[in-house]
Amino acid sequence: MNNIIKSILSGILISIGGTVYLSSINSGVPWFGAILFSAGLFTICEYGYNLYTGKVGYIGFHFKDVKYIGLVLLICLFNILTTFVLGFLMGKNFTEVAQTAQTIYEKKLNASLVKAFVSSVFCGILMFLAVDTWKRGKKIGVFLYVPVFIICGFDHSIANSFYNGASFAAGSSLTFSFSNLIFILLVVLGNGLGGITFPVLTRFLKEEK
Repeated sequence: MNNIIKSILSGILISIGGTVYLSSINSGVPWFGAILFSAGLFTICEYGYNLYTGKVGYIGFHFKDVKYIGLVLLICLFNILTTFVLGFLMGKNFTEVAQTAQTIYEKKLNASLVKAFVSSVFCGILMFLAVDTWKRGKKIGVFLYVPVFIICGFDHSIANSFYNGASFAAGSSLTFSFSNLIFILLVVLGNGLGGITFPVLTRFLKEEK
């Protein structure tokens, strides 16, 4: 139960980050919103909450740990559910946020699957680095890597879920489409593969030594 609560709390924080980013776009300062979005991940790391993109990379060190892999999948599920519901709630009450979310999310859906996959892999890499540098005592990493993935437009599965919910609130007809389901699964997978990239390659380096 504790892990579910921690996953919900992370979803709340990512939803706040998504809201401030969308609001910053409407205010004409998206770069500032990209920086402020970092506050969500910083709080998640500081309090030890559960975020899929922050946990999945460590599967690279625990390939045989079925229990840990199951935990990561549980975290992913509740992160996505929480952000979607809060995205919908926010979109219903903040019209401009919903409209901006719809524009952003439908643009993502109209992009090629190859682009979505590559984008999500690089986001996974950056999220692992953000969390791992924080664990190594370099907390500034959170405020570097998060703005990088946002400004680059890389796909973050949990943030996307918030945009998806807000887009649905704006009246999007694509939310429950098959193409959206494929997109969601692809980004989740890409974030995971990106996240384990550095742990796996680091293991090879150690084996060579």
